[in-house]
Amino acid sequence: MERYQISHSSNFLNLNFVEKGSINVCTEASQPPKTSQNSPPTQTSTEDDTQQKPRLDLRDAPELRTFYNYPNSPLTALENAIARQNCRLLTITGMAGTGKSAIARHLIPQIQTQFDRIIWLSLRTSPPLETTLKNLIQFLSDRTDINFSANIDAQLSILIETLRENRCLIILDDVQQILISGQLAGNYKPGYENYGTIFKLIGEIPHNSCLILNSWEPPSDIITFTDDNSAVCLLQLTGLGEAATEILRQKGLLDEKAWAELINLYQGNPLWLKLVAQTINNLFNGRVSQYLSYQPVFLGDELTPIFQQHYQRLSGIEKQAISQLSNEIEPVSFTQWMAKCQGSQGELCKAIQSLARRGMIEKLSYESETVFTIPPVLKQYVKMVAE
Repeated sequence: MERYQISHSSNFLNLNFVEKGSINVCTEASQPPKTSQNSPPTQTSTEDDTQQKPRLDLRDAPELRTFYNYPNSPLTALENAIARQNCRLLTITGMAGTGKSAIARHLIPQIQTQFDRIIWLSLRTSPPLETTLKNLIQFLSDRTDINFSANIDAQLSILIETLRENRCLIILDDVQQILISGQLAGNYKPGYENYGTIFKLIGEIPHNSCLILNSWEPPSDIITFTDDNSAVCLLQLTGLGEAATEILRQKGLLDEKAWAELINLYQGNPLWLKLVAQTINNLFNGRVSQYLSYQPVFLGDELTPIFQQHYQRLSGIEKQAISQLSNEIEPVSFTQWMAKCQGSQGELCKAIQSLARRGMIEKLSYESETVFTIPPVLKQYVKMVAE
Protein backbone atom coordinates (compact mmCIF):
# COMPACT_ATOMS: atom_id res chain seq x y z
CA MET A 1 0.00 0.00 0.00
CA GLU A 2 2.93 2.32 0.73
CA ARG A 3 4.54 1.59 -2.67
CA TYR A 4 1.14 2.08 -4.36
CA GLN A 5 0.60 5.41 -2.65
CA ILE A 6 4.07 6.70 -3.59
CA SER A 7 3.82 5.58 -7.21
CA HIS A 8 0.37 7.18 -7.62
CA SER A 9 0.93 10.23 -5.42
CA SER A 10 -0.04 12.75 -8.10
CA ASN A 11 -3.31 10.97 -8.88
CA PHE A 12 -4.07 10.63 -5.17
CA LEU A 13 -3.63 14.36 -4.55
CA ASN A 14 -5.78 15.33 -7.51
CA LEU A 15 -8.54 13.00 -6.39
CA ASN A 16 -8.38 14.45 -2.89
CA PHE A 17 -8.79 17.99 -4.25
CA VAL A 18 -11.76 17.06 -6.44
CA GLU A 19 -13.55 15.34 -3.58
CA LYS A 20 -13.06 18.31 -1.29
CA GLY A 21 -13.91 20.80 -4.02
CA SER A 22 -17.23 19.08 -4.63
CA ILE A 23 -18.36 20.04 -1.14
CA ASN A 24 -16.85 23.54 -1.20
CA VAL A 25 -14.07 22.87 1.33
CA CYS A 26 -11.20 25.34 1.07
CA THR A 27 -7.73 23.85 0.58
CA GLU A 28 -4.26 25.30 0.75
CA ALA A 29 -3.11 23.94 -2.61
CA SER A 30 -0.84 26.45 -4.29
CA GLN A 31 -1.86 25.49 -7.84
CA PRO A 32 -5.40 24.08 -7.92
CA PRO A 33 -6.52 22.46 -11.15
CA LYS A 34 -8.08 24.78 -13.72
CA THR A 35 -11.82 24.77 -13.99
CA SER A 36 -13.28 23.88 -17.34
CA GLN A 37 -14.84 26.78 -19.19
CA ASN A 38 -18.06 24.84 -19.61
CA SER A 39 -18.43 23.98 -15.97
CA PRO A 40 -20.82 26.11 -13.88
CA PRO A 41 -19.16 28.55 -11.45
CA THR A 42 -19.35 27.73 -7.76
CA GLN A 43 -20.56 30.13 -5.07
CA THR A 44 -17.04 30.58 -3.73
CA SER A 45 -15.35 31.20 -7.07
CA THR A 46 -17.36 34.04 -8.61
CA GLU A 47 -16.88 37.71 -7.86
CA ASP A 48 -20.60 38.44 -8.38
CA ASP A 49 -21.52 36.33 -5.37
CA THR A 50 -19.98 38.90 -3.04
CA GLN A 51 -22.72 41.25 -4.24
CA GLN A 52 -25.63 38.84 -4.30
CA LYS A 53 -29.03 40.44 -4.16
CA PRO A 54 -30.77 39.98 -0.80
CA ARG A 55 -33.96 38.03 -0.40
CA LEU A 56 -36.79 40.60 -0.43
CA ASP A 57 -40.38 40.61 0.75
CA LEU A 58 -41.78 44.08 0.00
CA ARG A 59 -45.40 43.13 -0.62
CA ASP A 60 -46.60 45.46 2.15
CA ALA A 61 -44.27 48.29 1.11
CA PRO A 62 -45.50 51.36 -0.80
CA GLU A 63 -44.45 51.88 -4.39
CA LEU A 64 -41.38 53.95 -5.19
CA ARG A 65 -42.66 57.35 -6.24
CA THR A 66 -41.42 60.93 -6.41
CA PHE A 67 -39.43 61.64 -3.28
CA TYR A 68 -38.98 65.08 -1.78
CA ASN A 69 -35.87 65.01 0.38
CA TYR A 70 -35.83 66.81 3.71
CA PRO A 71 -33.27 69.41 4.78
CA ASN A 72 -30.15 67.74 6.25
CA SER A 73 -31.11 64.60 4.30
CA PRO A 74 -32.65 62.07 6.72
CA LEU A 75 -31.80 59.39 4.16
CA THR A 76 -28.12 60.07 4.76
CA ALA A 77 -28.65 60.10 8.53
CA LEU A 78 -30.46 56.76 8.39
CA GLU A 79 -27.82 55.20 6.18
CA ASN A 80 -25.05 56.34 8.53
CA ALA A 81 -26.92 55.05 11.58
CA ILE A 82 -27.27 51.60 10.02
CA ALA A 83 -23.92 51.27 8.24
CA ARG A 84 -21.57 53.08 10.63
CA GLN A 85 -23.26 53.08 14.03
CA ASN A 86 -24.58 49.53 13.64
CA CYS A 87 -27.97 50.76 14.85
CA ARG A 88 -30.15 47.77 15.75
CA LEU A 89 -33.44 49.60 16.39
CA LEU A 90 -34.45 52.74 14.53
CA THR A 91 -37.75 54.59 14.95
CA ILE A 92 -39.06 57.09 12.37
CA THR A 93 -41.93 59.18 13.77
CA GLY A 94 -44.07 62.06 12.58
CA MET A 95 -47.66 63.05 11.87
CA ALA A 96 -49.53 61.54 8.93
CA GLY A 97 -48.13 62.72 5.62
CA THR A 98 -44.61 63.63 6.75
CA GLY A 99 -43.12 60.91 4.53
CA LYS A 100 -42.03 58.23 7.00
CA SER A 101 -42.87 55.31 4.72
CA ALA A 102 -41.48 57.09 1.65
CA ILE A 103 -38.13 57.68 3.35
CA ALA A 104 -37.87 54.08 4.55
CA ARG A 105 -38.84 52.80 1.09
CA HIS A 106 -36.23 54.93 -0.68
CA LEU A 107 -33.64 53.86 1.88
CA ILE A 108 -33.86 50.20 0.86
CA PRO A 109 -32.14 50.48 -2.56
CA GLN A 110 -29.28 52.41 -0.96
CA ILE A 111 -28.49 49.82 1.72
CA GLN A 112 -29.89 46.53 0.45
CA THR A 113 -26.47 45.15 -0.52
CA GLN A 114 -25.55 45.24 3.17
CA PHE A 115 -28.28 42.74 4.07
CA ASP A 116 -29.08 39.10 3.37
CA ARG A 117 -32.84 39.44 3.87
CA ILE A 118 -35.22 42.41 3.87
CA ILE A 119 -38.89 42.27 4.85
CA TRP A 120 -41.54 44.99 5.14
CA LEU A 121 -44.63 44.32 7.25
CA SER A 122 -47.55 46.66 7.87
CA LEU A 123 -49.32 46.65 11.25
CA ARG A 124 -52.30 48.64 9.96
CA THR A 125 -54.66 45.75 10.79
CA SER A 126 -53.22 45.45 14.33
CA PRO A 127 -52.06 41.82 14.02
CA PRO A 128 -51.21 40.04 17.28
CA LEU A 129 -47.53 39.45 17.98
CA GLU A 130 -47.91 35.73 17.23
CA THR A 131 -48.89 36.52 13.62
CA THR A 132 -46.05 39.01 13.15
CA LEU A 133 -43.47 36.60 14.61
CA LYS A 134 -44.66 33.78 12.36
CA ASN A 135 -44.38 35.97 9.24
CA LEU A 136 -40.91 37.15 10.24
CA ILE A 137 -39.52 33.73 11.14
CA GLN A 138 -40.94 32.00 8.06
CA PHE A 139 -39.26 34.53 5.76
CA LEU A 140 -36.01 35.20 7.61
CA SER A 141 -35.21 31.67 8.76
CA ASP A 142 -34.22 28.74 6.55
CA ARG A 143 -35.49 26.30 9.14
CA THR A 144 -38.42 24.02 8.32
CA ASP A 145 -38.70 22.35 11.73
CA ILE A 146 -40.22 25.31 13.59
CA ASN A 147 -43.22 24.62 15.80
CA PHE A 148 -45.38 27.73 15.65
CA SER A 149 -47.64 26.37 18.35
CA ALA A 150 -44.82 26.89 20.83
CA ASN A 151 -44.98 29.80 23.25
CA ILE A 152 -43.93 33.30 22.27
CA ASP A 153 -40.70 33.12 24.26
CA ALA A 154 -39.52 30.17 22.17
CA GLN A 155 -40.38 31.99 18.94
CA LEU A 156 -38.58 35.11 20.12
CA SER A 157 -35.47 33.01 20.77
CA ILE A 158 -35.64 31.65 17.23
CA LEU A 159 -36.02 35.15 15.80
CA ILE A 160 -33.07 36.57 17.75
CA GLU A 161 -30.89 33.64 16.72
CA THR A 162 -31.89 34.23 13.09
CA LEU A 163 -30.97 37.90 13.40
CA ARG A 164 -27.55 36.82 14.65
CA GLU A 165 -26.92 34.25 11.93
CA ASN A 166 -28.05 36.50 9.06
CA ARG A 167 -27.94 40.25 8.50
CA CYS A 168 -31.62 41.10 8.23
CA LEU A 169 -33.52 44.36 7.77
CA ILE A 170 -37.07 44.46 9.14
CA ILE A 171 -39.40 47.40 8.55
CA LEU A 172 -42.62 47.51 10.58
CA ASP A 173 -44.98 50.18 9.24
CA ASP A 174 -48.05 51.78 10.90
CA VAL A 175 -46.85 50.87 14.40
CA GLN A 176 -49.31 53.42 15.87
CA GLN A 177 -52.06 50.88 15.16
CA ILE A 178 -50.92 48.74 18.11
CA LEU A 179 -50.79 51.80 20.40
CA ILE A 180 -53.84 52.95 22.33
CA SER A 181 -55.81 56.18 21.89
CA GLY A 182 -56.99 58.35 24.77
CA GLN A 183 -53.75 58.00 26.74
CA LEU A 184 -50.33 59.60 26.66
CA ALA A 185 -48.25 58.78 23.60
CA GLY A 186 -46.66 55.37 23.23
CA ASN A 187 -48.86 53.12 25.40
CA TYR A 188 -49.89 49.77 23.94
CA LYS A 189 -53.41 48.56 23.33
CA PRO A 190 -54.54 45.84 25.75
CA GLY A 191 -53.15 42.52 24.50
CA TYR A 192 -50.35 44.14 22.50
CA GLU A 193 -47.94 44.83 25.35
CA ASN A 194 -45.79 41.86 24.26
CA TYR A 195 -44.66 43.87 21.22
CA GLY A 196 -42.61 45.84 23.74
CA THR A 197 -40.67 42.66 24.50
CA ILE A 198 -39.52 42.15 20.92
CA PHE A 199 -38.58 45.83 20.55
CA LYS A 200 -36.59 45.67 23.78
CA LEU A 201 -34.78 42.46 22.84
CA ILE A 202 -33.82 43.70 19.37
CA GLY A 203 -32.60 47.00 20.82
CA GLU A 204 -30.56 45.57 23.68
CA ILE A 205 -29.21 42.16 22.58
CA PRO A 206 -26.18 42.20 20.23
CA HIS A 207 -26.91 40.89 16.72
CA ASN A 208 -26.18 41.71 13.08
CA SER A 209 -29.57 43.04 11.98
CA CYS A 210 -31.74 46.16 12.10
CA LEU A 211 -35.40 46.87 12.88
CA ILE A 212 -37.04 50.08 11.60
CA LEU A 213 -40.34 51.22 13.11
CA ASN A 214 -42.54 53.76 11.29
CA SER A 215 -45.10 55.33 13.59
CA TRP A 216 -47.02 58.52 14.40
CA GLU A 217 -45.52 58.28 17.88
CA PRO A 218 -42.71 56.21 19.44
CA PRO A 219 -43.61 53.30 21.73
CA SER A 220 -43.00 54.46 25.30
CA ASP A 221 -40.53 51.70 26.21
CA ILE A 222 -38.20 52.74 23.37
CA ILE A 223 -37.85 56.22 24.87
CA THR A 224 -36.33 54.71 28.01
CA PHE A 225 -33.13 53.54 26.32
CA THR A 226 -32.54 55.92 23.40
CA ASP A 227 -30.36 58.40 25.31
CA ASP A 228 -27.60 56.05 26.46
CA ASN A 229 -27.78 53.34 23.79
CA SER A 230 -26.13 54.18 20.48
CA ALA A 231 -27.67 51.07 18.94
CA VAL A 232 -31.14 52.64 19.33
CA CYS A 233 -31.95 55.74 17.26
CA LEU A 234 -35.02 57.97 17.07
CA LEU A 235 -35.71 60.20 14.06
CA GLN A 236 -38.67 62.61 14.20
CA LEU A 237 -39.83 64.19 10.95
CA THR A 238 -41.54 67.58 10.82
CA GLY A 239 -41.65 69.32 7.46
CA LEU A 240 -39.82 69.83 4.19
CA GLY A 241 -39.28 73.54 4.63
CA GLU A 242 -38.14 75.32 1.48
CA ALA A 243 -37.83 71.99 -0.35
CA ALA A 244 -41.65 71.84 -0.41
CA THR A 245 -41.68 74.46 -3.18
CA GLU A 246 -41.12 71.61 -5.63
CA ILE A 247 -44.52 70.18 -4.67
CA LEU A 248 -46.26 73.50 -5.31
CA ARG A 249 -44.44 73.89 -8.61
CA GLN A 250 -45.50 70.45 -9.77
CA LYS A 251 -49.10 71.22 -8.82
CA GLY A 252 -48.99 74.30 -11.04
CA LEU A 253 -49.76 76.86 -8.31
CA LEU A 254 -49.35 80.58 -8.98
CA ASP A 255 -48.12 83.52 -6.85
CA GLU A 256 -44.71 82.05 -6.05
CA LYS A 257 -43.97 84.89 -3.64
CA ALA A 258 -46.73 83.56 -1.36
CA TRP A 259 -45.49 79.99 -1.35
CA ALA A 260 -43.33 80.41 1.74
CA GLU A 261 -46.38 81.52 3.75
CA LEU A 262 -48.38 78.54 2.52
CA ILE A 263 -45.56 76.13 3.39
CA ASN A 264 -45.26 77.60 6.88
CA LEU A 265 -49.02 77.42 7.37
CA TYR A 266 -49.04 73.68 6.61
CA GLN A 267 -45.72 72.97 8.37
CA GLY A 268 -44.11 71.79 5.13
CA ASN A 269 -46.03 68.51 5.39
CA PRO A 270 -45.91 66.92 1.90
CA LEU A 271 -49.35 65.29 2.07
CA TRP A 272 -51.07 68.34 3.53
CA LEU A 273 -49.58 70.59 0.84
CA LYS A 274 -50.67 68.24 -1.94
CA LEU A 275 -54.23 68.21 -0.59
CA VAL A 276 -54.45 71.98 -0.14
CA ALA A 277 -52.97 72.46 -3.62
CA GLN A 278 -55.96 70.58 -5.03
CA THR A 279 -58.31 72.92 -3.18
CA ILE A 280 -56.44 76.00 -4.44
CA ASN A 281 -56.57 74.74 -8.01
CA ASN A 282 -60.25 73.82 -7.82
CA LEU A 283 -61.57 76.93 -6.04
CA PHE A 284 -59.04 79.67 -6.79
CA ASN A 285 -57.55 78.66 -10.16
CA GLY A 286 -54.21 78.06 -8.50
CA ARG A 287 -53.88 81.52 -6.95
CA VAL A 288 -52.21 81.05 -3.59
CA SER A 289 -52.57 84.72 -2.54
CA GLN A 290 -56.34 84.58 -3.00
CA TYR A 291 -56.55 81.43 -0.90
CA LEU A 292 -54.45 82.95 1.89
CA SER A 293 -56.62 86.09 1.95
CA TYR A 294 -59.38 84.14 3.67
CA GLN A 295 -59.06 84.23 7.47
CA PRO A 296 -59.29 81.73 8.97
CA VAL A 297 -57.95 79.58 6.16
CA PHE A 298 -60.48 77.09 4.87
CA LEU A 299 -59.95 73.50 6.06
CA GLY A 300 -61.20 71.18 3.36
CA ASP A 301 -62.84 67.80 3.76
CA GLU A 302 -59.53 66.18 2.78
CA LEU A 303 -57.53 67.57 5.70
CA THR A 304 -60.11 67.56 8.49
CA PRO A 305 -60.23 63.73 8.85
CA ILE A 306 -56.42 63.61 9.14
CA PHE A 307 -56.37 66.12 12.00
CA GLN A 308 -59.32 64.37 13.60
CA GLN A 309 -57.46 61.05 13.72
CA HIS A 310 -54.54 62.66 15.53
CA TYR A 311 -56.72 64.70 17.90
CA GLN A 312 -58.79 61.68 18.93
CA ARG A 313 -55.64 59.88 20.06
CA LEU A 314 -54.94 62.52 22.70
CA SER A 315 -55.57 62.01 26.40
CA GLY A 316 -57.84 64.41 28.27
CA ILE A 317 -54.94 66.34 29.79
CA GLU A 318 -53.29 66.65 26.36
CA LYS A 319 -56.49 68.05 24.85
CA GLN A 320 -56.68 70.60 27.66
CA ALA A 321 -53.05 71.63 27.20
CA ILE A 322 -53.19 71.96 23.41
CA SER A 323 -56.50 73.82 23.58
CA GLN A 324 -54.89 76.40 25.85
CA LEU A 325 -51.89 76.70 23.56
CA SER A 326 -54.11 77.23 20.50
CA ASN A 327 -55.52 80.39 22.14
CA GLU A 328 -52.08 81.98 22.34
CA ILE A 329 -51.05 84.41 19.63
CA GLU A 330 -47.32 84.20 20.39
CA PRO A 331 -45.23 81.19 21.48
CA VAL A 332 -45.29 80.70 25.26
CA SER A 333 -42.68 79.49 27.72
CA PHE A 334 -43.14 76.41 29.85
CA THR A 335 -43.87 78.56 32.93
CA GLN A 336 -46.47 80.66 31.11
CA TRP A 337 -48.17 77.62 29.71
CA MET A 338 -48.31 75.85 33.06
CA ALA A 339 -49.75 78.96 34.75
CA LYS A 340 -52.72 79.01 32.36
CA CYS A 341 -53.58 75.31 32.51
CA GLN A 342 -55.52 73.54 35.20
CA GLY A 343 -54.29 70.35 36.81
CA SER A 344 -51.14 69.21 38.56
CA GLN A 345 -47.80 70.35 37.22
CA GLY A 346 -46.60 66.76 37.01
CA GLU A 347 -49.50 65.69 34.77
CA LEU A 348 -49.16 68.79 32.59
CA CYS A 349 -45.45 68.17 32.20
CA LYS A 350 -46.13 64.62 30.98
CA ALA A 351 -48.80 65.94 28.61
CA ILE A 352 -46.41 68.46 27.06
CA GLN A 353 -43.76 65.78 26.56
CA SER A 354 -46.36 63.51 24.99
CA LEU A 355 -47.58 66.23 22.59
CA ALA A 356 -43.98 66.86 21.52
CA ARG A 357 -43.45 63.14 20.81
CA ARG A 358 -46.61 63.16 18.69
CA GLY A 359 -45.24 66.10 16.69
CA MET A 360 -48.28 68.22 17.53
CA ILE A 361 -46.36 71.08 19.16
CA GLU A 362 -43.09 72.76 18.28
CA LYS A 363 -40.24 73.69 20.62
CA LEU A 364 -38.33 76.85 19.74
CA SER A 365 -35.36 78.61 21.29
CA TYR A 366 -36.07 82.27 21.98
CA GLU A 367 -33.68 84.52 23.92
CA SER A 368 -32.07 81.61 25.77
CA GLU A 369 -35.50 80.28 26.69
CA THR A 370 -37.50 77.37 25.32
CA VAL A 371 -40.93 78.35 24.05
CA PHE A 372 -43.76 76.29 22.60
CA THR A 373 -46.16 76.85 19.74
CA ILE A 374 -48.57 74.86 17.61
CA PRO A 375 -48.58 74.60 13.80
CA PRO A 376 -51.01 77.23 12.43
CA VAL A 377 -53.31 74.86 10.55
CA LEU A 378 -53.49 72.49 13.54
CA LYS A 379 -54.23 75.47 15.79
CA GLN A 380 -57.19 76.30 13.60
CA TYR A 381 -58.51 72.74 13.83
CA VAL A 382 -58.22 72.67 17.62
CA LYS A 383 -60.12 75.97 17.86
CA MET A 384 -62.81 74.59 15.56
CA VAL A 385 -63.22 71.48 17.74
CA ALA A 386 -63.43 73.59 20.93
CA GLU A 387 -66.27 75.76 19.59
